[in-house]
Amino acid sequence: IFGFTDDPNELVIGDWAGRDTLGLYVYDLVEKGVSRKLFHHDTYDAGGLVVSRGGEVIGATFIADTKEVELFDEYDTTLSRMRSQFSDYTVDYVDQSDDRRFILFKLSNAYDPGALAIVDGTTDTVSILAYLRRELPSDEMGLVSSVTYPARDGVKIPAYLTLPPSVTSSADINNLPFVVLPHGGPFARKAKRFDYFAQFFATRGFAVLQMNFRGSAGYGKGFEDAGRENWVKMQDDVEDGTKWLIEKGLADPNRVCIAGWSYGGYAALIGAIKSPDLYACAISMAGVTDLKDMIRDIKKYRFGSITAQNFILKGFDDKQEIAENSPVTRAADLKVPLFLAHGEKDQRVHFDQFSRMKRALRKSSAPVTYMQFEDEDHYLSNQQNRQAFFRGLDEFLSTVL
Repeated sequence: IFGFTDDPNELVIGDWAGRDTLGLYVYDLVEKGVSRKLFHHDTYDAGGLVVSRGGEVIGATFIADTKEVELFDEYDTTLSRMRSQFSDYTVDYVDQSDDRRFILFKLSNAYDPGALAIVDGTTDTVSILAYLRRELPSDEMGLVSSVTYPARDGVKIPAYLTLPPSVTSSADINNLPFVVLPHGGPFARKAKRFDYFAQFFATRGFAVLQMNFRGSAGYGKGFEDAGRENWVKMQDDVEDGTKWLIEKGLADPNRVCIAGWSYGGYAALIGAIKSPDLYACAISMAGVTDLKDMIRDIKKYRFGSITAQNFILKGFDDKQEIAENSPVTRAADLKVPLFLAHGEKDQRVHFDQFSRMKRALRKSSAPVTYMQFEDEDHYLSNQQNRQAFFRGLDEFLSTVL
């Protein structure tokens, strides 16, 4: 369920309608059936509704390389002109005035945090209201490009490559130090947007690969279910991306680090444990370390048993496979330097995941740098803690690579 139209008897639902991608349809609560299609993309899943201040459904969102907003025909003219005017940027609809004359929108791209702007639709006069992260000059950020690589079974995996700002020509794209950065979720996805985590690594001289492994949302039911029903396949897709970088000569095989946040932190830990010859180090922020304990935590909440089944249990064959793919039970196998960080008030991945891993790592000979933050959530929302994390990470990378 995505919401209502301006008619309270019309519910907007997501439906595959016999296709692989998710569309938006109107369900009539009086007639008890679907009355019409609002939006259905052939390649990407619908992500949400665009609703006017008056409650009228005026468009839909989906994620291609970036988040796209498709306003329905009668509402789209001004925003289309803005996309033509700012062709190097993603133009995101935010809101509009009641008379539709003024539209608030956001400009951004993968190397520029961008700005919040407003346009007068009668004159196309644009005013910048506020710059986002204006202290970060775009010429000091890394350029981002879309790539694909083959998984071991031949499926093409979409990904994004961020280059250090020092790389100024294609001839420079070889034998680079790399950070492989799988996204969190895991049933989310990465888009070609400004990413401060990736840009941090780029400004330190690392190229970055971020992949939408199977299980990632937005590419259709078949692509997502392939990961939901097989967590090992998600790990394999990440590993295949690393091997592709090395085989293509893009990455220095001795200077590849794997990093991530949340599920990405889990992927970094299990990747470094399973493939120590591929990675020179690992970085896990707020990462899942003990799948069995994570399942117990999920089951404490309402509908927890269903959530645990859909989120983790259906991705493994049995309890033994869950144990084999839990970093905490494989900690003794870790051979490479690790940076492990977590917030003590994390409600998404509880802090005991960090504590369990810290105890288990006593069995490992690998050097480990620990950072824990008091009164901190899953996202490092406290600015001082976020700065401390990145300073610690900078020191770690300088030492190990």
